[in-house]
Amino acid sequence: MDSEPPKGDDLQRLLVTMKQDVLARATPRRGPRRRRTGIAIGVVAALLLGAAGGSVALGLIPGQDDRAAPPAATATPDPTPTRTPDGAPVVDSPPTPTPTSTRPPYAVDDPRTWTISGSEVGPVALGGAVAAETDDLSAAFTGDSNCPNPDVSWWTADGRTPIIVVGQDGVVTGIAVGDFSADQPGPTTAEGLGVGSTLAELRAAYPDLTQVTGTDGTPAWTIVRQGRHITFSMGRDTTVTGSVWVSDEAQEPSEFCG
Repeated sequence: MDSEPPKGDDLQRLLVTMKQDVLARATPRRGPRRRRTGIAIGVVAALLLGAAGGSVALGLIPGQDDRAAPPAATATPDPTPTRTPDGAPVVDSPPTPTPTSTRPPYAVDDPRTWTISGSEVGPVALGGAVAAETDDLSAAFTGDSNCPNPDVSWWTADGRTPIIVVGQDGVVTGIAVGDFSADQPGPTTAEGLGVGSTLAELRAAYPDLTQVTGTDGTPAWTIVRQGRHITFSMGRDTTVTGSVWVSDEAQEPSEFCG
């Protein structure tokens, strides 16, 4: 048979009645006082525990299952990257300086402004077609048709160092500046050396200067620039440059038209 446990005032009256009943039985009429007192205390404790258990069962005292659950751990959001304000100045790394030429741009009609390098002499480039490369020479020189060699074109002008262009299969393979005939103004290297420069000047400007022997036994000195030789040829009994030869070969030919 189902019965509801006492609640409210009924529960309080029940507890008081039970307490009075226990105290009434614990009177000092029987047995030692210490024993009776211990019994009374134990009974009261049992009643209190039972009442507490009933209160838990009745929902008056919260049980273990009714306790508030600990708060769930909150995930810490990842830090948001800081953006540079739109108005903040952007500092760029300094640009790499562009190498500048050691000489000013040349004038086609003035060979004194032309530069001798391992790839070209003024407007004439090695590896280019002979007809196209020698076309600009007519602005400062006149072609000499007396040379019987079809692979050689000789260009001269009064008061200027002659230019000799050597080709093979229609491609420029060598350029000679000067022919030992005279010391006239003409093209020079980036360091300002050319026909008329002395051996001492060459040694001072080019630590890599190497001595070679010309095809006719004359002394010559060469450097390598852009993968080609720039050879300064001298007479047998002199230390002054009489011709500058640019080619894959270090030795300048002893004869161009023969």
